[in-house]
Amino acid sequence: MKNTYKFILTGIIALASTSCKKYLDVNVNPNQAISGTPDLVLPQSIVSVAANTVGFNFYGAQVVGYLANGGGVSGWGAIISYNYLTTDQSARFSETYDTGNDIQYVINNTEGKPEYAQYNAAAKVMKAFIFQRLVDQYNDVPYTEAFKGAELVTPKYDKATDIYKSIADLCDAAIATFNANPAATPTFKAADPLFGNSNTATTEIDRWIQFANTLKLRLIVRAGSKVAFTNKTFDVKGFLTDDAIVNPGYAKISGKQNPFWDTYAYSNANAARTVGAQYVPTPYIIGFFDGKKLKDDTRINLYYKNGAAISAERFYNQLGNQTDAAGRGQTPNSWYKGSSALVYDQAGIFKGPDAGMPIFLAADSYFLQAEARLSGLISGSAATAFDNGMLASFNYLDKNAAGIVSGTIPGSSTIARSPANELTAYKLANAGSYLVNFALAATPAQQLEAIITQKYLALNFIISDESWNEYRRTGYPFNNVPGTQTNPTTAVNSFTSIVTEATGPDKLPTRLLYPQSEFVYNASNVPTVDKYTSKIFWAK
Repeated sequence: MKNTYKFILTGIIALASTSCKKYLDVNVNPNQAISGTPDLVLPQSIVSVAANTVGFNFYGAQVVGYLANGGGVSGWGAIISYNYLTTDQSARFSETYDTGNDIQYVINNTEGKPEYAQYNAAAKVMKAFIFQRLVDQYNDVPYTEAFKGAELVTPKYDKATDIYKSIADLCDAAIATFNANPAATPTFKAADPLFGNSNTATTEIDRWIQFANTLKLRLIVRAGSKVAFTNKTFDVKGFLTDDAIVNPGYAKISGKQNPFWDTYAYSNANAARTVGAQYVPTPYIIGFFDGKKLKDDTRINLYYKNGAAISAERFYNQLGNQTDAAGRGQTPNSWYKGSSALVYDQAGIFKGPDAGMPIFLAADSYFLQAEARLSGLISGSAATAFDNGMLASFNYLDKNAAGIVSGTIPGSSTIARSPANELTAYKLANAGSYLVNFALAATPAQQLEAIITQKYLALNFIISDESWNEYRRTGYPFNNVPGTQTNPTTAVNSFTSIVTEATGPDKLPTRLLYPQSEFVYNASNVPTVDKYTSKIFWAK
């Protein structure tokens, strides 16, 4: 672990305590002489984005119904009441701006330098990525005056719609630079933990272009008509067809493990982490696998430690009571497919301490394309993109730590895993459902519901904040009026806590509050918002 400089957005700098998240810690104070170079700072910033994904995912999973209180645990507070304080989830804000400081350093120190053109383009894509995350949880945030250091310690808050437009422009600028520099330089390839070790047929630079294209597509689809984008066309390189996964060389070494594994599975010394054991999958999410709403024999065995037997654990209420001890969280968690730190199935979510960390799934890319094709934003068949999205979900879950589909299906020592065969079986098992068979979706509303519902299933406890964003934007997947969760039959229909204090129709919060640090250091600029009524600009 290394000491880090936590550079708060407002310019107030404090020496932070040690942090396990910094794999190559080179955070920079822009007001002092430094020894870091773009070659060092770019990979650190990308690795930090991956590390921050863990916190965003856990927050989203709590509020969108992927997991809940596992029983026998008290002190849950805002997790189940949604009565957020300015201290709740504050790391989403501070850690993102900390990472953003590194990214801005790269941009500032590579602009106009041909030898660093690819660094500059990659940093602009990552800046767009982190600000999309910030806007989607906080709406208006400091942007144009951020990262000024002592020159400006009280930055203004920019309008969320203006930020969306600007970061889409950043994607375009990055794409233009990548197209002008299409062959990755040896130094850039060595400094790229995202696509530098790509094992796909697509070149590293083309994958960066696809990533920027897909991020821009997300921005435009999500914003709808609420943002006047400069350019709503896309580069001919297309969109992500494989998962965007960060791997700087994660290893079973202290401070260097995959951050998701290190947080919820095991330490490098094989000690089980306890955080995940305090949670269980909700009846709501399990209902999409065990036949209550949809039948999915493959993914229930890929997502959950006990596979199909997870149905016996499903009934809970968020007061912490359980029908029996089996409903409590498993060790190290109910999603870990193994019996120890050394004996586990690399398929599923927890693929190993050396596995890469996904920040954008191919499944999400395809579902975005499906929705964009429905609206005419891009050409092509929405049904084809929809099927490709489901296929990509099976594909990601079937992969091992090396990113290769391998091994056999659960219960067999001879039948190899096959995402294509699994998708065929899934469609047959749900032959009458428009949520799986797109041709049965008879209206635009049903088509959108099918797309967002399948995205919800694909992002399950992997990139959960994106599911939360999509639920608030579209109202899908369908979440019944609260009050049914205490009945084991009807609990499958709602993911809202039964002790919610939220006031909206679905009894869910609408946003996070700005962190307390902003009220201390930037009080004259921080907006006044309500966690139950103030919505992100794109919200339904």
